[in-house]
Amino acid sequence: MESPGPGQVKFRGRSPIGHPMIPLPPNPEKESVCGVILTGGKSLRMGLNKAFLNIQGQPMVVRSAAHLAAVTDEILISSNDPAPYEVLGLPVIPDLYPGQGPLAGLHAAMAHTRRSLVLLLACDLPRIHSGMLARLIHGAPGFDAVVPRTTDERVHPLCAVYRRTCFKHIEANLVCLKNKMVAFLENPSLKVNWLEPAEGSFVDEDLINLNSPNDLEAYLASLR
Repeated sequence: MESPGPGQVKFRGRSPIGHPMIPLPPNPEKESVCGVILTGGKSLRMGLNKAFLNIQGQPMVVRSAAHLAAVTDEILISSNDPAPYEVLGLPVIPDLYPGQGPLAGLHAAMAHTRRSLVLLLACDLPRIHSGMLARLIHGAPGFDAVVPRTTDERVHPLCAVYRRTCFKHIEANLVCLKNKMVAFLENPSLKVNWLEPAEGSFVDEDLINLNSPNDLEAYLASLR
């Protein structure tokens, strides 16, 4: 069997997190998608690197890579500290505008990949699933971005798809130190598909994130 190249991940039959792959609808843009795992946060409230939180026997970053591998064969790690991620065998992409948060990570990924779509995924989303990621990609034709919106009207730009047409707008914001993801998406030049739960095959709880030890404890308790 041919070995995957750098940034390419191939799993057969079962994902690394030990669950059968979710049946996905045909993806017309799979070859145009680059998956990016955001790991660059300081994790101040958690007190340790959230990417390596152990969830059901697997680090969060490995779970994220498994879900992305179901929808793309190019996966990047967004981090300014490559050392912890060398064991994964995936390219680690540093920010070109350090200190400007997730928007800088998205920008660096777009500068690195040749693919037209970037599927951005924060590493601290324990309930995310491949079916939802596939729906995000399916919502991309005709739009510059696809962003899930939960029933409380909150938007979730750290689990979203961005087209390369966003790049110049992202860079313009970073140059001006305007680095808020939601503010970037309010640019009237961008056409955003706000994906609702019914259309996106998700429920609100799928987008919970783990920011603190209390969040982690509550999530693990829900699994018992």
